[in-house]
Amino acid sequence: MKRILIIIMLCIPLILLNAITLEESIILAKQNNKEMLAEKSGFESAKWAKKNAFTNFLPKVTFNSRLVRIDDETYDQANEIGQIPVFNSGIPTGDYIPFSAAAMGSGFYKTTYTNDITVQQPIFNGGKVILGYQMAELARQQAELAVKNKEKDLTYAVASTYFGILKLQDLKILSEKSLNSTLSHLQTVLKKYEVGTAKKSDVLQWQVKMKNDETTIREIENSIKEITGYWQNLLGKAESDLPSKITRTEYDFEIADYTLKNDAEIDLAVDDFMQNVKKSSPTIQTLDIAKKLMQKNYKMAQGEFLPSLNLQYSYQIESDDKWNFDGEDNWNLAAVFSWPIFSSGTNYTNLKKARFDLKKTEYETQWAEENYLVAAENALQKLITKARIVEDNKTALEYARENHNIINNLFTQGLVTNTELLDAETMLFGSEMNLVSAYYDYILVKYEMQKYTK
Repeated sequence: MKRILIIIMLCIPLILLNAITLEESIILAKQNNKEMLAEKSGFESAKWAKKNAFTNFLPKVTFNSRLVRIDDETYDQANEIGQIPVFNSGIPTGDYIPFSAAAMGSGFYKTTYTNDITVQQPIFNGGKVILGYQMAELARQQAELAVKNKEKDLTYAVASTYFGILKLQDLKILSEKSLNSTLSHLQTVLKKYEVGTAKKSDVLQWQVKMKNDETTIREIENSIKEITGYWQNLLGKAESDLPSKITRTEYDFEIADYTLKNDAEIDLAVDDFMQNVKKSSPTIQTLDIAKKLMQKNYKMAQGEFLPSLNLQYSYQIESDDKWNFDGEDNWNLAAVFSWPIFSSGTNYTNLKKARFDLKKTEYETQWAEENYLVAAENALQKLITKARIVEDNKTALEYARENHNIINNLFTQGLVTNTELLDAETMLFGSEMNLVSAYYDYILVKYEMQKYTK
C-alpha cells in the first residue's frame, strides 16, 4: 500500500499544472520562437530590399556645396596685369589693352563657393536595373517561402514533442499499472511463501520485476522532464504547462480506412498526394526560385556586354566669393552613352562563371527535388504502415489479455507455474505499451506529411 500511495503522489503535480492544446502550443511557438522570429525578420528585410531595388528606376537628386581656396602665389599670378598690343590691319598701333586671367569669366576669387543641384536619371544599364528588381522580388518570394517552411518545421517540432510528452505520460500510467499489479502478485506470493506453498524463486522473480518497473518509471519521468523542457523552449516560454490529453481512439476510423486499402487504392492515394506535393510544397517552390535567381544572374552577366545610357541635369545656383546664393546661375544637361569595348576579359570570365553557377544550381535543385519527392512518398507509405501496425497491436493486445486471463485463472487453481504468470503479465503490459506507441507513431507521421504540402 505504501508503494501505491507513492505512485499516486507522483501524479498529483501533473494534475495541478496548466494544460494547453496542440493548436495553442503552435500559436505560441509561432509568436515566440526565436528561429521563427528570425525568419520573419528576414522576410521583412527582403520586402525592403525589393523596395530599395525599385528606387534604382527613379531619379537621384543631390545638392552639392563646394569651397575651393587657391594658394597665394597662384592667386597673385592670376591677378597680374598684362599688356595686350592693339593691331590695325595686322600692324601694331602702339596702344595696349590691360589683361589678367582673373578678369576672364565672372570673376576669379581666392576662395570660391559653388552651390548646385544635380539630377541623375538612369535610362539603360545593360538590363541591370530591371534584372536587379526582378531578383529582389524573387528573393522576397524566397524569404516568404522560408517563413512558411519554418512554420511547418516548427509545427512538426512542436507536435512531435507535444505527442512525445503525451506518449511518455501514457506509458508512465501503464508502467505504474504494471507496478501495482506486480506489487499485488508479490504480496500474494509472499503469503504463499510464508505458508510453504510457494518457492523462494517465485518471490525473487516478482521482486526483480518490481525493481524493473520502478526503474522504467524513473526513466520515463526523466524523459518527460527532458522533452518538456525542449517543448517549452520551442514555445518560447518557461511556464510549467503540459499538453492537454487527447483521445487516441478518435483516429480509429482513418486508421481502419488506410488498413483496408488494396494496392490499387494505395497507388491512387500516392498519386494524388504526390500531385499535391508538386503543386503546393513550399520546398519545391523554393528550389524553383533558386533556379530562377541563377538564370537572372546569368542574364545580368550577359548585360555586361551591352551599352549604357544615363542622363544628368545640373543647375548651378552660385559660384562666387561668398556663400549667399546670390551669384550667377547656369545649368547644363548631359547624356552619357558608353559601350564597353575591352575590359581585360572581366565581363567574359564573369559570364562563364555565371553560366557554370547556373548549371550547378540546376543539378543541385534537381537532385534535391528528386530526393524530396521520394521522402514525401515514403511519408505516405509510412503512414499506411503505421496504421496497419496499430491494427496489428490491437489484435496482439486482445490475444495478450485473453492469454493473461487464462493463465491467471490457471495460476489461481495451481495449474501453471509462477514463471508462466509472470510471462503473461509481461506480455500483457508490453502489448499495451506497444499499442500506445503505435498510436502516437501514426499521429506523428500525419503531422510529418503536412510538411510536404501547402
